Amino acid sequence: MRAALRSAPPVARDGAFPRDWWQHLASRGLLGIGFDVDCPEKGADWAVIASLSGLIARETATVGLAMAWLMNEMLGRFVMAPYANNDGHRALLRMMARGQKIAALAISEPRFGAHPKHLSCSAVRQGDHWRLDGEKSFVSNGPAADVYVVLAVSGQVAERKLFDAFIVDADASGLRRLTVDHAAALAPLGHCGLALNACQIASSRRLGTRGRAFDHIAKPLRALEDSLLASTVVGAMQAELDTIASSMRGTNPSPARLRGLGALRLELDALARLATSSARQLESQGPDDRLANLNAGLRIVLERWQSSFDTFAATRDDHAPNPPSLPRDIRTVLGIARSVGEARHLSAGNALIQTKEPDEVPA
Repeated sequence: MRAALRSAPPVARDGAFPRDWWQHLASRGLLGIGFDVDCPEKGADWAVIASLSGLIARETATVGLAMAWLMNEMLGRFVMAPYANNDGHRALLRMMARGQKIAALAISEPRFGAHPKHLSCSAVRQGDHWRLDGEKSFVSNGPAADVYVVLAVSGQVAERKLFDAFIVDADASGLRRLTVDHAAALAPLGHCGLALNACQIASSRRLGTRGRAFDHIAKPLRALEDSLLASTVVGAMQAELDTIASSMRGTNPSPARLRGLGALRLELDALARLATSSARQLESQGPDDRLANLNAGLRIVLERWQSSFDTFAATRDDHAPNPPSLPRDIRTVLGIARSVGEARHLSAGNALIQTKEPDEVPA
């Protein structure tokens, strides 16, 4: 991966999605490494995928590129491959691994995010087709995507909604991309919304989620994504540190400056180990509640490291800037689903004051 990145075509930070860069990685067998359709036992595990995402962020100093690659692996391995139930699904996975198709995931909806109670995008069966109607928001890599995996309400049992996942081509009749205010965030990843109006989808395009797409895909996705993104963020932070250390070479920094730089490096080394531990736990135990708690704590210390780095960088006496997008993009990633993390903070606090240890004597 490192050799491929160093020989890759240049990427414009504010340009369109770099398909030549994407094809460069595909030609070296570096797409679809986690979902080898023809030989599943050779697929990379989550720890390897997380590590390579961090390497991309560090080598390119671009969070958006690392996230685009990571999303390809995550969508293929977690969202699509387990529920691929026909040759068309498997053909799409092969095309994703060859860089011929870019996929994006559409779960969230305007105003309500991904809360199952409020999701309303519907899928109604009509003979050998499904009709999709509704709107999706915050679709990462949506502007460049060739296909979307869309979660929609496909039925209801008592008070419980049933959800299924559908593969929708970007040029499908009734599908329209919507521009959003945050479209440029994490460039060149890009974001968009989707409007589906009587969008007709062949029955063969439904993944085999059998009405459980929310439980099997959307619900565990937050813990899975946070675990993988931790290594991506650490890689971006290493790129920040590499740049500032390079600018100090050949100068005569004070011992205090050197101690500050060294402290940032040692703390980041520790955070890298925590991020790796999270990815390994994801591989061994899955995206469960324990992993979600680990990730909530890890995000806190990653935010504190970035604040310490910003303070250190603000006192520099040289004029070699960091890549301007890095601090902004790191903060953007750490701010994703912040309310979910804060809910875990509250739950942990409540548990701490309400739990009485066995040897605790009441006052």
